Amino acid sequence: MKDWKTESMNSKRYCDKRKKGLRRPLSLGILLLDNLWQTFIRHSMNPLQQQYPSQATYFDSTVNTNSTPTSFPLPSANLDLVWPNWPQDIPPPDLLRHLVDVFFVFHPHANRLFHLPTFMHTLSLPPSHPKFPSTPVLHAICAIGSLYTAAVTSPPLPNFDEVPSDEIFLERLRAKEQRPDSFAEHQAKLARETAEKLNTLGEDLFQVLQANIILSWFYWSHGRWIFLNSAHCLRLAVPLGLNMCPPFHSITKSERPQSILPPARTVVEDETRRNAFWLAYATERQHGCGNGWALSVDDQDVSQLLPVRGDQFEQGTLVTPMERQWAHTRNLLLVHADEQTDSFLLYIKGTIMLSHVKTFNMRFRSRHFAGDSAVTSPYNDIIQSSDPVDPRGSQAFIELDHVVSSFRESFPSHLRNPIVDNVVDNHLYTACLMPHVATIILHDPHAEVCQSGCISALKILTAARAILDHIYAVWSTSFDITLLDSFCSLCWFFSGRVLVRFLQAALDARSLDQISTIRTEIDFIHSAIAKVGQRVPLAHRYAKMLEDLIIKRCGPASGYPTQITFPRSLHLDDFDTLFEESNNLVSDVILRETLYQTKSFSPLT
Repeated sequence: MKDWKTESMNSKRYCDKRKKGLRRPLSLGILLLDNLWQTFIRHSMNPLQQQYPSQATYFDSTVNTNSTPTSFPLPSANLDLVWPNWPQDIPPPDLLRHLVDVFFVFHPHANRLFHLPTFMHTLSLPPSHPKFPSTPVLHAICAIGSLYTAAVTSPPLPNFDEVPSDEIFLERLRAKEQRPDSFAEHQAKLARETAEKLNTLGEDLFQVLQANIILSWFYWSHGRWIFLNSAHCLRLAVPLGLNMCPPFHSITKSERPQSILPPARTVVEDETRRNAFWLAYATERQHGCGNGWALSVDDQDVSQLLPVRGDQFEQGTLVTPMERQWAHTRNLLLVHADEQTDSFLLYIKGTIMLSHVKTFNMRFRSRHFAGDSAVTSPYNDIIQSSDPVDPRGSQAFIELDHVVSSFRESFPSHLRNPIVDNVVDNHLYTACLMPHVATIILHDPHAEVCQSGCISALKILTAARAILDHIYAVWSTSFDITLLDSFCSLCWFFSGRVLVRFLQAALDARSLDQISTIRTEIDFIHSAIAKVGQRVPLAHRYAKMLEDLIIKRCGPASGYPTQITFPRSLHLDDFDTLFEESNNLVSDVILRETLYQTKSFSPLT
């Protein structure tokens, strides 16, 4: 008998001693940080540091990034110096510098939200200097940096034996806990309070946005307050004029300027603002994939240039609009200029694609009611569906399905594989998951998993197993999967949720071979999510949600696991063995094939 319950999580969430029974080695960058930090703790403690007693121990962690950071500045020997006007509630300089360092080394978006050389220069200035980083930014970095170090305290993992795993209002559980705020929680509160104060005063508005974006990452990683906070970030970007770029501004005459920010003075400043908008957009859109609520800013109101390549951003290279794509460029999602495309650009494009899919689902019924011909299907009278109006024969659905199916194939050849020589490209890995998630979101409402020949069921099964292949691929490297983008855990959960539907169908059909195979696949996905959950509370929640879903629909596991091989996405011949053959199987498949262009019908890769 096998129990679906997760193994008890290490309370520190920073140890991993279970990968193949061995402790994973620390990367050279982490070892350098570890040695330096412990030296500072032993020799540089001052009275101000006593308010942070948890910093006396550092990094009982297993972070491995496959490579040694080269551009990341190591601490200097005089960090025990404390400025007389050091901001209140900001940690001492050495602890602050440590948290800043781990943020830039380990968070996948840090080097896009900030221009690293510029930020580190401003951090070296006296606190009274006008270019010293704004207080809410520093508080927010301290909060998010707690995910990557044991030098400060983080909130414990939620106890989902006391509250449902899908509980929206986790503050109900927090209110019952008899404990003070952790360092991370305290810094997050300070970041929000100081950001709100500056916002009301109209000061440091762009840094207020940056602080709120970091807070949205922090809140999402902890599975709380993300819906409102991510929406707040995106709405805040609008009066800052970051959702648009001349000449595509409104033709309405207004007393208010298009942007309340002064014009950018340098290329780096301009591109930093643009990156901030796209990161706010990405967080809000990706989180929105997990709910049916409306998005905060319409894609029609986004007329911004896409980001430049990472190396161009770091070097401050001017790239003219004629050489770049806009958010509203025709065929944006399938045409990529090799000289202007990198993994972050594909990550943003994948997010735009997800937004289009969600918007289609959200607005289909109202558009159909209004008589929009793009969502009217000529096949509604013959398609068998539990929904009175099936969108799959409509032109809008067919076009969107084609884009989703073709997105990965359209990547430039040098950006097809997110894992090269055991090194994982975080942004590209996430971008490769996005078309499969988009397929699930688009087809899952119409999938009849108990009906042989249902194209939507086949597509979501193919997508789920393609995601499973990506999990296996990254699991097989030495990369620490807890450092992946937060959206990856949601993608993996989507895959597991689809497979649970097919497991339930296999149980109903008493297909013993398929039952064992699918259970093994789900178990592997659950193990991966639970592994990430040792560091990231959001993934801990998804692991528990998947457990609960399995037990609710399929009951506890029994029997012995089946040995499975990868890639799983090629095993499509098992699909029909789940179900009893339908008398109308052939005619049904032929009918469904006529509703799609050949390209969009092709298996996902």
